[in-house]
Amino acid sequence: MLVDSHAHLEVIDDLEGTLDRAKDAGVSKILAIGASIETSKRAVEISDKLSTDDLAIYAAVGIHPKDGRADVEKFGLLRCFETLKQIAGSFNRVVAIGECGLDYYLGSRGPSMGLRTSQGLETSEKERSFQRELFEGQIKLAADLGLPLIIHCRNAWDDVFKLLTINHKLLPNRGVFHSWTGDWEVAQKALGLGFYISFSGIVTFKNAREIQEVAKKAPLERILIETDSPYLSPEPFRGRKNEPKNVKITAQFLAKIRGLPFAKIADVTTGNAEKLFRL
Repeated sequence: MLVDSHAHLEVIDDLEGTLDRAKDAGVSKILAIGASIETSKRAVEISDKLSTDDLAIYAAVGIHPKDGRADVEKFGLLRCFETLKQIAGSFNRVVAIGECGLDYYLGSRGPSMGLRTSQGLETSEKERSFQRELFEGQIKLAADLGLPLIIHCRNAWDDVFKLLTINHKLLPNRGVFHSWTGDWEVAQKALGLGFYISFSGIVTFKNAREIQEVAKKAPLERILIETDSPYLSPEPFRGRKNEPKNVKITAQFLAKIRGLPFAKIADVTTGNAEKLFRL
């Protein structure tokens, strides 16, 4: 059986059909991810209403560094944290805080607000400060609730590791870097802090050599798989809407590049997800 450790189920069309196809592909558990107050509530609602004996759905609640900005501007940081805590404390299917983290990349979102580097357009220091405060608050929330973190990181490795190191003792349950995009050097830092690394469909892309290197070298006991549905479809479906059944393709790809049986990857990643999130 397989676990899709990261899916945005609230924005998937034909959700019931999607879940049926996931079961047919051997998916037994899905973690529905919140990225704002509203989507966190929806993730909990979906996990509560659509879980079945043969497909268990759990939820993570959190505020994405960009997608959740409107919530913070509307309600304020303190109220957002209080709301997340209330949601997480009210439902036993909430198993993590996230997705949260830092995202300093602007890309095609518009003109640069600040620095221009060889990696692309980057955010202003004001925006970075806002994201750091939002992330650190959720680190402390995870510590208060005894839950692992689900971390989103893009072009912000130094600051992510700085905040995690500062708050290291608060996080006995650590967490996972979702949809891994870093190289092996960065991966060793994440592993050294006790975090898991999760691979999405990106690992199957032909130009993802650095990610594939991490997928080959990372200890088996520290890897997860995910779809990030409806985003990041694996090859050969790149560019199309993703769904949880495609986590099987990622597992098959990992088995191939590591020279292991598919059943081994399925068993190990399922066990890792169950251990991290106490499923």
